[in-house]
Amino acid sequence: MKIAFVVSAFPKLSETFIVNQITGLLEMGHDVRIFATRDDKDKNILADVIKYKLPNRTCYPPPKPKLRIFRILKSLGLLTCLFFQHPRITLSAMKFFLSNRNQSLLDFLQWIIPFIRHNFDIIHSHFGPNGLRCLCLKNIALRAKLINTFHGYDVTTYVREKGSDVYQELFRHADLFTYNSQATREKLLKLNCPDEKLEKVQMGVNVDLINFNEKTLTPGDTINILSVGRLIEMKGREYAIKAVARIAPQFPNINYQIVGNGPEYEPLLNLIEKLHMQEKIKLLGWVSSENLDSLYNSSHIFLHPSVVASDGNMEGQGVVLQEAQAAGLPVLATNHNAFPDSIIDGQSGFLVPERDVDALAEKLTWLCQNYDKWPEMGKTGRKFVEQTFDIKKLNQKLETIYFNLLQQ
Repeated sequence: MKIAFVVSAFPKLSETFIVNQITGLLEMGHDVRIFATRDDKDKNILADVIKYKLPNRTCYPPPKPKLRIFRILKSLGLLTCLFFQHPRITLSAMKFFLSNRNQSLLDFLQWIIPFIRHNFDIIHSHFGPNGLRCLCLKNIALRAKLINTFHGYDVTTYVREKGSDVYQELFRHADLFTYNSQATREKLLKLNCPDEKLEKVQMGVNVDLINFNEKTLTPGDTINILSVGRLIEMKGREYAIKAVARIAPQFPNINYQIVGNGPEYEPLLNLIEKLHMQEKIKLLGWVSSENLDSLYNSSHIFLHPSVVASDGNMEGQGVVLQEAQAAGLPVLATNHNAFPDSIIDGQSGFLVPERDVDALAEKLTWLCQNYDKWPEMGKTGRKFVEQTFDIKKLNQKLETIYFNLLQQ
């Protein structure tokens, strides 16, 4: 199959789940191309991005002439070439453009032409706003099937900003929508997404590449707690820091390491200093894949207390929860959006209310005291991830979905 992935920034370190889908489909022998709105130019590029030469498969918006006259001439040139090569599609595209003039003709042509030239079987957009960008492709006589995957902010913050009817045209014209959890499904149904167009496909992790390490502790050893993710309000790091500080007098051997960068770095650093926890709580910034693997191996508890942000933004599935469980870590998270689908509450970890430092401290205390329970919790989490979030199984499911759509 010829498959187009439509994303925003690419490659993006925090969206490994998209890279995992792309590389998995490439391994299956499919021709995958990536259409991104921008290149983040992040130096911390995922190893698979290099291994599979994904930059060579990625198309970014081409630069536009600065002078208006040259933009007009370029538009006319593209339009003329397109008409001689694909007259029927060109007429259909211009009809759509004239009735939906929300961008310049040059932007419109530069967006649709690569899709026309490649003649894709499947166009798969990630996040609702990118699905909206692809609507024009369903209206210009292309044969490709359009799938959109919803994650988190696109059914919360974006809807709050744009209105509850923002996806009505997308729901009407796209062929299928995938979602990661029951929470996301319920939000989509509330927005009037057709039930028959919904299919659950979680974001997966490459379990084979995650080393399982049974967690044990000799009395007196350091208890290592780990968090991984962007330092933004939604991740709830301030509550984690306060909870660790709360129990530190009871557990002088505690050590909390926080991986990630973001706008909350300085405020969190100030909070750590205010609580006099500089010796026990460290902000590590971003770390390499190799160092992150080492941190998963050497840590004992994974802490991820995400919250609904002040702008309404929510996390989606929380893929780091699957990575941590696959590594054998008991997890402590919040009852946040899709998280009830991401761990087995009471078995592979615990869920507590959002922004509740007391509840976090209570469960952290239990985990630190009952370290004999860690091995069984870790085994339960690993088995759960292998059964439910193995990227190979999920990519096979996605491939089947593609084939079924093409037969309709």
